[in-house]
Parts: sequence; structure tokens; C-alpha cells
Amino acid sequence: MFDSKSPIVKIVSYAVTGFFVLIIVISFGMPDFISRMGLDQTAIAYVNGEKVDRLDYLRYRDSRFGDMRGEKKMDAMILSYFINDVLLLQDARKAGFSVSDEAVKDYILNIPGLKDPATGTLSAERLDIFLERVNFSFNDLQKTIRKDLLRDRYIQFLRMGVAVPSSEVGAEYRAANSRIQIKYSYLGAMDMQRMFTAETAVTDAEITAEMEKNRKEVKDPTTDRDRIRKKLESAKLAQIKKDVIDRVNAIALRGGSFDEAQAVLRGNVTLSKVFRPGERLTDDKGQPVTGLNNSKIFLEDFMEIGENKSSRIISSDSGMYIFTPVVKDIKKDDVPEKERAAIAGRIEQESVRMITGNLMQKLYEGAKIVKNLKTD
Repeated sequence: MFDSKSPIVKIVSYAVTGFFVLIIVISFGMPDFISRMGLDQTAIAYVNGEKVDRLDYLRYRDSRFGDMRGEKKMDAMILSYFINDVLLLQDARKAGFSVSDEAVKDYILNIPGLKDPATGTLSAERLDIFLERVNFSFNDLQKTIRKDLLRDRYIQFLRMGVAVPSSEVGAEYRAANSRIQIKYSYLGAMDMQRMFTAETAVTDAEITAEMEKNRKEVKDPTTDRDRIRKKLESAKLAQIKKDVIDRVNAIALRGGSFDEAQAVLRGNVTLSKVFRPGERLTDDKGQPVTGLNNSKIFLEDFMEIGENKSSRIISSDSGMYIFTPVVKDIKKDDVPEKERAAIAGRIEQESVRMITGNLMQKLYEGAKIVKNLKTD
């Protein structure tokens, strides 16, 4: 009835009282039940021994995710985001960062919405209304602002290590303002096999000669004939494929046209969607052209070859491609000064995001985390 290795059998085998534990586990769910045994129910988690308050988590969840919450998987994901924030703040403190009471006070005093318009100073009445609206005590507000300031300071510190070279700004500008469209031909492996059916046909005489040549491979003269036929057909097709590749590459290397190469390949011709350098190439229906996107030859050739000139052949087990640019509007101008700062800012932001992501992965992998899975 039950697998002898299952947790149920093990629990029952310990003692008669284990039966009642089994009923509870089946009724309420083993992982959630066990994870909360002995935990302080005001805690949503413990991260490296630090208690993470349930109320803090619920405020975070409700303020940032609103209607998205409620599903068990979604709540678990939101809790992971919240724990990531706890880990980042822990690392900031470990690195020696802190926020003084004076800094928190100064921040509160300068929140525009809490100032009296007549005096320009903090309004106690506006502060009380705000705290009541968000269901915060003044201590809650101070704690939240302290965390926000600490997080901002630490991320600013991480940002200091990011340098954006002028060449990278230029490359980003030119990529964003360039437009490319290609025409490509694709001959699938099955289509090629059908195309050269006559050329790959194997005669009985060829099969007999192969069997005589390789007597050690022959175990059953009757059944082996079909195996050897397929072997010889595959060898002929492979040679034809090699000849096609050699002929097309010769055309490409001497600067021959796409049409000349297509007369050799005889694949299906498609016009791609317009794309920018760095973007995924898609066909006329918007579907990714995986065979080209994953090809080193494509990445090397599409910026180098002229319009209507043929690329080298791109070959795989699934088929063969050639292509040519039909639109090649490559921006070569210098970056306008008014755009330089914005582009550099985007690159810097992406670099900081990558640095922070790598840091968070490292912190998460090295952390001791105990979750109280009941999130409501």
C-alpha cells in the first residue's frame, strides 16, 4: 500500500502515537506543518539568526504587490524577495555601513508631504494623519526609513565601482540607432534528403561490394543488407552536403551574390523582421530563427558582408542556412552630448543590477534561512 521508504511508513513504525501525527500530517500538509513547529508565529522567517517580523513582511507584500498576493506560490516568491532585502541589509551592516538617528530625523523633517505649507516645517498633524493612514507607529516609520537609507547608501557604494567606458556608450548608441534586415535561405535535412533521392540511391551491386569489403561487419547476410543500404545512402548524402557547403563557401569568399549561392543551396527563402544589433533575429512571422541566432558565423558575418552578397553557409544536423543583408543602416556618428549621459546612466544601472544580483545569489547560497510558510 505504501512504499517502505516513504515518510508515512517511517512515522508509523516509531510508535502507536505516531498514527495521530500521521493523521495531522495528511490533514494539514507535511512541509508547512513541520516548518512551523516551534517557531515564533510573529516571525515570518529567521535569516542568519535574525528574526524577520511577520508584520514587516505583510506591509512589504501588501504595499508592493497588492492584488498579486494570495496564491501560495506567489506568496512564497514575495517572501523570497523580502528575504533578499534582509540579506542585503545584513551585508551592508557587516561591511560597516550604518544610519544615525540624526540622519533618520533629518529625512523625516524634510519629507515634503509632511511639511506645513505656511511654515515649511514638519507638521505634527500631517504626520499623525499619515501614520494613521499607513497603520504605522512613529517607531515603525523610523525603522523603515533607516532601512531605506541603509539600502540606498550600500547600493551607492556598489555603484562607485562601476566605470562606463566611452567606447561602450558609443557601441550602445550605434546599436540602438541601427537597423538591419536580412533575407535568408534554409534547406532542412529532410528536404535535402528528398531533393537528392536519386543521387543517394544505392544499388544491390554496391551493397554486395560493401559486404564483401567488410565481411567482419556482416552477421546476417539477409538483414544486414538493409542496414548497409542506409549506411551507404547516408555516406552519399554526407558527401553531397559537403560539396554544397564547399561550393557555397567558395562563392561567399569571392564576394558572390546571394542569388548565386541560393542556386546551389536551393532552400526556402524568407525575409526577416527588421532588428537592431544585439537583438534576436526573427522570421517574417516573428518567430526566433534559432539556427542563425546561435551561430558564430552569423554573428561574425552579418556586420561584414555587403547587401545582396552571400554569407558563408551555416550548417547543423537540422539543416543549412545562407543569408544576406537587404537593409543595413548602421549608425556610425559620434554620440550626441545630450544623449551620452542618459546612455551611460542606463549602462551603469544595468551593471549595478548585475553586481547586486551576483551578490544576492552569493549571500542567499551562504545564508541560513528558516521560513515560517504560513504567510497570512
